[in-house]
Amino acid sequence: MTTQPTALRHHTVIARTGMTLIAESSDIAVDAELNFHSRDPFAVRVVFSVASAPAVEWVFSRELLVNGLSAPAGTGDVQVFPCHAGIIFELNSPSGRARLLADSEVLTGFVQDTLDAVPLGAESKYFDLDREIALLADLRLPGASQS
Repeated sequence: MTTQPTALRHHTVIARTGMTLIAESSDIAVDAELNFHSRDPFAVRVVFSVASAPAVEWVFSRELLVNGLSAPAGTGDVQVFPCHAGIIFELNSPSGRARLLADSEVLTGFVQDTLDAVPLGAESKYFDLDREIALLADLRLPGASQS
């Protein structure tokens, strides 16, 4: 079996969009950057930022986002579901809950680009488990003795 050089095989997909944080007092405009890389094909990263606060990054399953475009998806900290106005992200953390409204066309385009880069079911061909294990083996935890 012949493999492609890593540079040709790996792809990054980025989409930048505005979202709306749905708040009790008034809605707040939020900048969002969605990021997918074929080296980590199971995950999507989204960085949310507003002018008055530090950016916040959430990492969740790409499959959750794929499924959430057409039906409610997610049972934990991240839930994604369609509504008449777009796609809702509901994010739950110990410090609170946020509900954001996103443009469905932007998300659909982003998801399609990730699927073009790595089709569903083909993630294991791009994920380097040996590399991940090696990184964990080299991990230095705070307070752990160095041997």
